[in-house]
Amino acid sequence: MDKTLNTLNTILQNHRRERDAALKRPSIMRQRSARLTELLSSNLAKVITGPRRAGKSTLAFQVLASRKFAYVNFEDDALCGGFSSDDLMEAVSAVYGKTDFLFFDEIQNYPRWESFINKLQRRGCNLVLTGSNSKMLSRELGSALTGRHLAFELFPFSFSEFMIAQKLGKAGGGKKHFLHTSDAFGQYLVWGGFPEVVLEHAEPAGYLSHLFDSVVLRDIVTRHRVRQPTAIHGLLTLLVNSAANCFSARGLERSLGNLTTATIQRYLDYCREAYLVQDLQPYSFKARVRIKADRKIYAFDNGFITAKSQPATSNTSRLLENLVFIDLVRRSFKPNFDLFYYKTHSGFEVDFLLRRGSKNLELIQVAQNLAALKTKERETRALFQAAAELRLKKLTIVTLDTEQRIKANEGEINVVPCSTWLLDRVRGREGSDLSF
Repeated sequence: MDKTLNTLNTILQNHRRERDAALKRPSIMRQRSARLTELLSSNLAKVITGPRRAGKSTLAFQVLASRKFAYVNFEDDALCGGFSSDDLMEAVSAVYGKTDFLFFDEIQNYPRWESFINKLQRRGCNLVLTGSNSKMLSRELGSALTGRHLAFELFPFSFSEFMIAQKLGKAGGGKKHFLHTSDAFGQYLVWGGFPEVVLEHAEPAGYLSHLFDSVVLRDIVTRHRVRQPTAIHGLLTLLVNSAANCFSARGLERSLGNLTTATIQRYLDYCREAYLVQDLQPYSFKARVRIKADRKIYAFDNGFITAKSQPATSNTSRLLENLVFIDLVRRSFKPNFDLFYYKTHSGFEVDFLLRRGSKNLELIQVAQNLAALKTKERETRALFQAAAELRLKKLTIVTLDTEQRIKANEGEINVVPCSTWLLDRVRGREGSDLSF
């Protein structure tokens, strides 16, 4: 056996040990695992994308645990040595023998991975792939495997998964103590759902700050060869501190002073691809109006907001709205496609408009509480005006802890605590897969 194959065999033996250790570790069963398990027998490639450290590898291990599969971790720098795909597959065969599935972790790190995967697909291999870049779901993967893959987006723990982790922690008799729903929600609101944080394997502030900076370095600065790493850090810091607020590229240009509007737009694309932030357009029948209007910005996990806020103080109102946004995306509402914010003709703002195709489904407003009469009047007036303009009847206000029904001549509004909304809401299309 030549030196190249010897080296590859050694690398993959290490990956096999990683796989075997991962299969022995206890884990929280993810809500997407049932749907992914159902589709394992499909000859289409199964592609799991989402933020780094959200649990993509764990999900794949969960559904493949009882199957014969090979595991290759392309996060391993040792695989950056320019090995050919044929040599790699020969080593996979030598280390794992005959398998029914190939699980390639963070496949986007492999040079020319699209043609490699395309070749394996033509050979009839049953593939499970993960990647931490949303571009895989669209341009790159869409062109490489058009019509021949099933795409799944996985985000950090939902609140229901968070609660399961709390209960298992109590049952396991470890240091984790069970939190009542209200206390658990308060923790989830502030620190989000990254598994390492939820399972108390990591100190939240330091872990999330390091994870955020690592994603910026590896998935943005290095991947896109950004020449102004300090500037993109400054842009992201400004955006995260503005979560749930409106922004414009020109406004950011004035605030930062060292980036042009075109550069800011390009950097925003990179940040979206890396699952750090997402912008949201206002809904309008005219696409040109949507594109030119100010947008709102959200982070993909509340823990990022808390860890990177300057100063590091709690802002319950924007954390609450950001949490609702994340859960709507988790339910397969795509930002700027069937998820928008809405401004009435009179200038009142509604936080979220949900659509499917050409149909308006629901308006959602987020408010910390409705104790102040002015707040209640402002939020209900915005909803009723928007409902009249859009001919919508389903109106919701998500609050911190208020539950009631508001009835008026203009219609009825359901006011619900966010913890209840997260746990009990009927999940329209959650668990569905998006095929290209």
